[in-house]
Amino acid sequence: MNRVQLSAAAWRSEQDAHRALADALHFPGYYGHNLDALHDCLTDLADTQLVIEDCALAADRIEKWGGFLAVFFDAAMENPRLSIRLLAGNGDYGK
Repeated sequence: MNRVQLSAAAWRSEQDAHRALADALHFPGYYGHNLDALHDCLTDLADTQLVIEDCALAADRIEKWGGFLAVFFDAAMENPRLSIRLLAGNGDYGK
């Protein structure tokens, strides 16, 4: 299984998130950088575990973060070859 680990700490906008996901997951050049396109690309992935750290920071900065969460959930439910793990912090929070 291909494991892709990202930190959302630097994501300041929806476009930052789309760019980081597209780069890390090697989405095709025609990727539309929107939630519908994200869903389509995630459901096409094979044998991938996506781990995103620092989601609490993304939730504070990205207005449509709830939409990203819905897409992550839906895509993982539809694609049995995709696992998505969202972490609030990188392990430093709460210590």
